[in-house]
Amino acid sequence: MNYQYLKKFLFLLIFFFLSACATVTGPPVTEEERHQALVDILEVKWEEYLRDQQRVGDVLYRLLLVIKDKDHKKYPYLGIKVLKLENLDKAEKEALERLVDRSFPERGYLVTYVTPYYKKAGIKKFDVLSPETGPFQIKIGKPIDLEFVGGKKLTILPQEINTKPVDFVIVDTEEINAWVTPAYVMYVTTALCRILPSDAQLAAVIGHELAHLKRGHIMKRQLLFTLRDIFGLVMGSFGREAGDIYRLGTNFALLKFSRDQEREADFFGLYYAYLAGFNLDEVARTWVYLGAVLPRIKSPSILLTHPVTEERLARIRKIVKLIKEGHTTGHLPLRR
Repeated sequence: MNYQYLKKFLFLLIFFFLSACATVTGPPVTEEERHQALVDILEVKWEEYLRDQQRVGDVLYRLLLVIKDKDHKKYPYLGIKVLKLENLDKAEKEALERLVDRSFPERGYLVTYVTPYYKKAGIKKFDVLSPETGPFQIKIGKPIDLEFVGGKKLTILPQEINTKPVDFVIVDTEEINAWVTPAYVMYVTTALCRILPSDAQLAAVIGHELAHLKRGHIMKRQLLFTLRDIFGLVMGSFGREAGDIYRLGTNFALLKFSRDQEREADFFGLYYAYLAGFNLDEVARTWVYLGAVLPRIKSPSILLTHPVTEERLARIRKIVKLIKEGHTTGHLPLRR
């Protein structure tokens, strides 16, 4: 008997048996029906994305205006965000057009966020820049020539601010997080925006991430890790036991260093929010919301990279009290 034929026969028999046992699935759907369902989903996602981009952009802008770098330099700031229309697929473009109730060309750069300075200069949300628009060389005092689809042209002087500008990106993910890179780009997730109902609470997080950049935390951390590795090679030459003791000690020291950086970022994030005029009580409630949705950590603090949420909340409340009593940074309990 040919066992190959028997295997095929048994496979087909099982397939038809399982098909016959399938539950009721309802009527079949067409590709067009699937497409329309996808457009409905993407319209909601666009609405959330644009709302989050507006919130994060406005909060970041307010904070950047009150920060002054130690070098006392002026920096040009281009406060607009665009997306390339040809990068959108059919469903994405259709959903966006339905949401904002207008149609867009196939090519060009759609303006999705504008700071007040550039609004006043004549740029509007959902304007479309010409597809020939190239990367800008932004310099203080040097006009920028903009051409839009439809013929509108603008010549604008870049806004000047007292701190190195930070760009931002909204990340569509369920992870509750925000972070910055050495390239001065901040990433904020939709999940984080979702759980923080007020802009003051968002300011606490964005200010915290700005502090990591402005206080040089990223560079310091990278330097310490490099030094740890270099000296680790030296200690390893004295034997395995000496190397193990060195690694254990330096790891605990780096964890402490990381926690202190987080505490400093919490402080300066709060202070930036205060200078920008955000409600301090609302800023402090950030850690109530974060503590309510993030898993509670019961590990010893010596093993953690961040202070536990309840410690952060308690410290922030004390700093808020001091600020309300009229203290300035010179009087606050801050280690520089």
